[in-house]
Amino acid sequence: MSVQTSFEVLLVEDEPLVAIVAEECLRSIGYEPIVAHSAQEARDAIEGGLRPALAVIDVGLPDGRGDELVTQLRRRHPELRVVVVSGYEEDELRAQFQGDRGVTVVAKPYTELDLARATESLGLELREG
Repeated sequence: MSVQTSFEVLLVEDEPLVAIVAEECLRSIGYEPIVAHSAQEARDAIEGGLRPALAVIDVGLPDGRGDELVTQLRRRHPELRVVVVSGYEEDELRAQFQGDRGVTVVAKPYTELDLARATESLGLELREG
């Protein structure tokens, strides 16, 4: 398990208010979120050199499906851990990513505790400091 005092997190969420709340949740549990509001913004950030330990990706994005973005990013960067968030179709998403230990699914609405548990299940653990 990787233990650090902070991680950069790519947060991909198109709804501004949801992005603000998610960003606050991530900060409160010790992460450093970088927000992208579309799949293209997320791809641009990664292609521009961003190497987050974690991505939190909403399924419903204005320019594509978040699950497709997950597949693209994981293909190019298999070390990237991903939390897929969705307000619907959680069972289908869990089935889609079953067997991929680098991806977990969290249902919306979620709490700080839900995100903390999801990241721990992916082998990411923050240390106080």
